[in-house]
Amino acid sequence: MGKRIDVGEVGCTAEARALLDRLDDSEFISLGVLSGADLCTLGATWHPVCWEALRGAWCRLDEKERERLTKTSALGMLHRELVKDRPAGRGVEALIGPASYKPSAELGLLLGARQSPTLIIATHHESRTPAITYFQPQGVGAFVEEIPERVDNGMPGPPRSPLNVIFGYRLLTPAFAARELARWAIKPIPAARYQPKPPRLICFFSGGEGVRPTSYQLTIHAGGEKAHVDGPDISAELDGRELASLMIDVTSKWVEACLRLGLLPRLPRSAA
Repeated sequence: MGKRIDVGEVGCTAEARALLDRLDDSEFISLGVLSGADLCTLGATWHPVCWEALRGAWCRLDEKERERLTKTSALGMLHRELVKDRPAGRGVEALIGPASYKPSAELGLLLGARQSPTLIIATHHESRTPAITYFQPQGVGAFVEEIPERVDNGMPGPPRSPLNVIFGYRLLTPAFAARELARWAIKPIPAARYQPKPPRLICFFSGGEGVRPTSYQLTIHAGGEKAHVDGPDISAELDGRELASLMIDVTSKWVEACLRLGLLPRLPRSAA
């Protein structure tokens, strides 16, 4: 059996804090890329949000195939510097302690976000599977953005296995994430002639341990330069600037709501 990746201590470590200290509203920090198989070996099928096709593909593998993929994925992440060898133990510890890899700060931060998010922003439209999702880790005033490849890329041949789909990850401030949501939402969705264009959906979900989950959804019919937005407290046609302002406002209110519930520490305004 090959080395396992120790995912027991992930999230906002001292190394991850150094990454967060570099973050501002004008740029993002890349956290690396993972395949669907990588995610499964890291425990994604047990996370609060997991693409059902990926979960099903992993569950259909037998134990031998899972072991093979686990070893291959670990070596691939070692090559990409997403994990590193732990220092060798001494004495009895070396005999009873299983050999394992330690996640990098980048991998630890994105895993912490997926394992126990305080806030999730999920996006959806019919032709985009799987969806782009934003996770806010507990205790962190930033978002981890998950950007999967399209499963149906228009190329001939059988569809790719979900285990081979690539997921990219970026670390963003709430303001940067809101602008990315607005940019995504205003894009028109291709549709067949005389067919209605499906809307884009943006859903906010919050909830921590002992906290009742709450949600809020916006339905957006995009036209390229303007978009009609419907939600519990809005029904309006907005241009790109107005849509960005709305998304910044909604996102900041949800972050503030988490602060009031005690799910996030209050950060200085310069770090927000």
